[in-house]
Amino acid sequence: MSTSTSTTPPVNGSGNSAGVEGIADESWASLWESESVVCRWLATLFSTELTSDMLSRYSKGEAAPILELLRHEYALEAEVKRLENALGGLTVLASAQLELAADFAELFLVDARTSAPPYASFWNDGERLFQSETAQRMAKRLAQSGFSVTREFNEPADHLAIMLVYLAFRCERLAGLGKGDRSEEFEYTREYLRNELCNWLPAFASRCNQATTASDFYPAIAALTAGYCRQLADNSNRLAS
Repeated sequence: MSTSTSTTPPVNGSGNSAGVEGIADESWASLWESESVVCRWLATLFSTELTSDMLSRYSKGEAAPILELLRHEYALEAEVKRLENALGGLTVLASAQLELAADFAELFLVDARTSAPPYASFWNDGERLFQSETAQRMAKRLAQSGFSVTREFNEPADHLAIMLVYLAFRCERLAGLGKGDRSEEFEYTREYLRNELCNWLPAFASRCNQATTASDFYPAIAALTAGYCRQLADNSNRLAS
């Protein structure tokens, strides 16, 4: 992915129709294709523990293009720097892959009283419940879109990894729309960001920060994800204004 892709293309005119429908097809497609790549990358980090192969690729700089995009196009310098420092710190661990697997379990798989459950229901519905109204609403979104989750990933619809892949799916749909056909899909995606992700990710990232982990990798990823969704929502609001 090219780090020169602009995430905020020039908007011609004012008002939602002019902003969203006035962008050239090539620029529009490039914008949302880049967003899809970022969303899918973040989703992989919350779906399962890093393998030794994945860790090796990261240590060789494979994530650098995405990190540069997030640093320069989203003004997420602090969040990106924190993740880079966390990646650099893995070299001092005796067994980085095993330590990260333990951190993943400690944060996302164990007792919710001390961990940071990656489920929107836990943070949204007031009583720290799982598979409640938020999960049901998310399951309905998936069904209405014809979006299915693989059997191998046996998690509720409001798991963060699923929600990020679904956001990538919506971005891919936006990328394929030409002028005159974008507004409805754009508004749906903007509403989804605002009401299903941005409303709980800051609290989730804050809980990750409070946990005791061997590495800052996953807390840094949580902070980066919250920042990315916030900035994507802000950019989308500017396109709509």
